Amino acid sequence: MGFLGLGVIGLYNYINRDEKVEIKIINSNNYSSTLSEKEREKLDGITSASVVPASYVSKYIPHGFTNSNKKKALFIVGDNRDNSLLFDMVYTSMKYLEENGIEVEIRDLYKINFNPVLHPDEFYSQKDGIGATPEDVIIEQNFITKADYIIFAYPNWHDSATSIVKGYQERVFGKKFAYIDTPNGPRGILNGKGIFTIMNCGYLGGGRGFIGDGIGIEDEKWDNYMKAYKVFDDDLANWWGMKNLGRFVNDRYPKLSNENYQKELDKLREDLKKYLTKIFFN
Repeated sequence: MGFLGLGVIGLYNYINRDEKVEIKIINSNNYSSTLSEKEREKLDGITSASVVPASYVSKYIPHGFTNSNKKKALFIVGDNRDNSLLFDMVYTSMKYLEENGIEVEIRDLYKINFNPVLHPDEFYSQKDGIGATPEDVIIEQNFITKADYIIFAYPNWHDSATSIVKGYQERVFGKKFAYIDTPNGPRGILNGKGIFTIMNCGYLGGGRGFIGDGIGIEDEKWDNYMKAYKVFDDDLANWWGMKNLGRFVNDRYPKLSNENYQKELDKLREDLKKYLTKIFFN
């Protein structure tokens, strides 16, 4: 077989051994704002980020997972403002899925003070499956195990997931939970599950939905962006052994100065529901 082959097999056996090393990561994050509600409202009034005025906010609290045989959707949300347009889409989606028979649970990463930083001591657990899994990660893995659908939701910052969502993916979807090594290479093991992404952005103003859903404003550029996201999502889903269900990307959001704001907000909500119907119920 040769020394190289023996070395590969030896490494494979080593990183898959049963020995446990206790690791306990303390989450010292605190995302509570030091600004008063009045200060936050004032800043929201001038920020370029998309917020929904208080009179239009329609929050929704899902009922959570039960032991039933119903399909289950886990929302993993990375937005530090629960009055944002992104969160409005989350509220709309959670309510719509529950109304149509899918159980919903939400992990609001800022609200639960999730620590997205991979600690040096847990690096070996995440990457190689060596040692015990940190306690806060186990909590999240239990939610994912119960879910049929993993729905990531975040605003588009620098053309990718927000750092807290990316850190969640890196810490939670580790080796021996999301994938394993085999003699033929890594293999995803979260089979039978699907991932879907809801993203709010504003770089083109050219579409709402996904590939092919441009509205005549630089459609080629819109599709190129969406195709790039599909490549990324396909690879991520495959790495974990899951199915990529696509994205709902909103690039056309109501302007606060528009006198038809309510009408435009309702149109976004209805467009989202139609898209969810196509993905989850057709």
